[in-house]
Amino acid sequence: MNNLKTMLRWEFLLLYRYKIIHIAFLSILLYIVSMKITPSDVIPESDMLPMLLFFDPAIIGIMFVGVLVLFEKSENTLSSLVVTPMKVWEYLSSKIISLTILATVSALIFVILATSSFDFNYLYLFVGMILTSVFLILVGFLMVARLHSINEYLLMMMLAFVGLTLPPLLHLNGLYENVLFYLWPTQASFILFNGVFESIELWEAIYAIVYLSVWIVICFIIAKKAFYKHIVEKR
Repeated sequence: MNNLKTMLRWEFLLLYRYKIIHIAFLSILLYIVSMKITPSDVIPESDMLPMLLFFDPAIIGIMFVGVLVLFEKSENTLSSLVVTPMKVWEYLSSKIISLTILATVSALIFVILATSSFDFNYLYLFVGMILTSVFLILVGFLMVARLHSINEYLLMMMLAFVGLTLPPLLHLNGLYENVLFYLWPTQASFILFNGVFESIELWEAIYAIVYLSVWIVICFIIAKKAFYKHIVEKR
């Protein structure tokens, strides 16, 4: 646990040093502006709010974890860490906890500013944001573990973003609904974020929470193996 506390302090220092905290809060303003300039007949606010809520952990999770790991690789930080008593789960947990806290705080501020009220479902907001952030951070780590350049990662990130976002967005907007979309873990995220502003069925909430949790466990196990293979053993 002492290693984890030390790593957490280091992670928050990195978030500040690399201006990631600044970018996260700047993105809130960009979300608000995009809501104001987008006509409601093009994208209704009821659809746009859950969509923007998803973008927050997507950017903070997938993009920023990749940036952090690539910085650590380029500065040989990871090479130094692997010879310390630090455990893999501590390294991954420090990334997950720090970035999830940042995503959750920024999401709370965004919802309050966007709705100009405190009248929304806090449970679905926090549960949805925490589970989605953890999942996307692990996805980002799995992608960046074997890469060494920002250009490679940006390409992978864009492909992953489209693949994870497009089916749930089609379903959310009613453009194309298919029961197979419930196999997408991000479909569960959109359900929870929709529940922040509108009522959802209990079975939907249970499905979303359980399904995302299962994916998190799977991704965490794979991420540990990826750390050993591509960072410790450098294969």
